[in-house]
Amino acid sequence: MKFIFLGIMSAESVSNMHTTSHEKRRKMADIVATGSGGNVLDMTFCQGIYDMVAVMDLPDASSAIGAKAAVLASGAYSTVDILSEFDLNRAGKVQEQVALGYKGMGRE
Repeated sequence: MKFIFLGIMSAESVSNMHTTSHEKRRKMADIVATGSGGNVLDMTFCQGIYDMVAVMDLPDASSAIGAKAAVLASGAYSTVDILSEFDLNRAGKVQEQVALGYKGMGRE
């Protein structure tokens, strides 16, 4: 299952940025992914609200949440948000099926 990790570096990480490299941080992302039973598909640093984006293939949501907890506990990031993929075709079919019977409030 594909997960997108969005991270905001901690103040300590920002102040230590000059002592690291993309390659070293990628190795850390690989440790996170393999420790969670998956692998890193892509990782980059960016400008804006988030400082880092990583796309990982992990077994399930519990693995992603465990990975997030470990990264936050390390102090490297002050915020880590996770987005998960979903099957748009399946979601559309479910929407169509549910809409056959579901009614809004006052329209039951």
